[in-house]
Parts: sequence; C-alpha cells; structure tokens
Amino acid sequence: MVEPDFSQPPRAPGAPEDTAWTEPVPPRHLLRVEIVTDSRRVIGAAQHPTAARLVDLLNWTNEPALALTDVEVAALEGQGEAPHRWPQAHVAMQAIAFAIPHEEESVTVARRPLEHVEKRPWRVSALLPRFTVTGCFHLAPAADSANASLFWNSGFVPLTDAEAIFLPEPTTTWKAAVLIVNTARVETYCPPAALAAE
Repeated sequence: MVEPDFSQPPRAPGAPEDTAWTEPVPPRHLLRVEIVTDSRRVIGAAQHPTAARLVDLLNWTNEPALALTDVEVAALEGQGEAPHRWPQAHVAMQAIAFAIPHEEESVTVARRPLEHVEKRPWRVSALLPRFTVTGCFHLAPAADSANASLFWNSGFVPLTDAEAIFLPEPTTTWKAAVLIVNTARVETYCPPAALAAE
C-alpha cells in the first residue's frame, strides 16, 4: 500500500482560464452614447455582449440603470460650467428622456437583420415635460399613420432625422440621424395628418 506524502503542500488546481473547458469570453459591443435627462447631458460608453444597437440595449436590459464608462456630465441649464468627468456612472433608466447613439450610420445599416422589412417614415412630434422631439416614426406601409401611436411601443422608440428642443432654453437643441425616445416620459404624441407624407 502506498503511503500519501505529506511533506509537500497539496498542488493547487489550475486556474479556470488554464483549463481546456473554459468557455471563451464573448466580445462586448462598445456603444458611444449621449443620454439626456431633464437636467443633464451624459456622454459615455455602454458595453453589452449581444446588443449591437443602442435601442436594443435600452429595451432588452432588465437593469434599473444604464452603466456607462468614460463619462462626461454637463448641466443643461447654466452651460457655462465645465462638464464633470468620471470613469464610470449609472444613469437611472426612468430618468432618461431620450438617447442618441454616436456611431456611423453605415455601421447601423450593416447590422440590419436578414428579416429586416422596409417601413415608411412619418413625421411626428412627441412632447415631454421639458422637451419637444420631432422626427420620423417608421411604420409598415399598410399602417394607418393617423391612428398609429408611439404609445403602442412600451420602452424606447427610435425616431430618425430627429430634432429635440429643450423648452426652458430653446436655443439648446439636438439634431441626430437617430434619436431614441423613452415613451414612459412622453406626455403627448402628435401623429401626422393622413396626407402629410404623401
């Protein structure tokens, strides 16, 4: 019978990364974003392993806040003050009025899924407590634009070719190829007239 050797300390098992069974870490998409709340503009980078678009990240997450890194925060009023910078910050989802992705449009188009269906843009407006947002709401060609509503969609809805105005200081505006509105913050939705896009 072989006696165990207690003269040497037991050999520690290899770290998980040293084993052949370790699953590869999925790549994380880095999304540079601008988040606007009632009082602040927050610019930073959001990371997610699966969501390639900001609208998907905002709608798919179950987290109460959006985590950002490399963050710059500026007040909407009294903009003469220098912005504050932090390595990371969390923005409450319910505080987001709208969000703007900062990425090349060509990248977004390249990520369209194979089942992508072309939709018809209709010019609409959304009124939030401190903002007016105008942009193109995209609907299926057969949809009745006058009866379709932004409120059909819970969560965040993208508008294209969009503009937002900060009502307390109307000189503060945003123009973006895509602007994502938090429908939970929208007080009034103004659909287009039936012939507006003809």
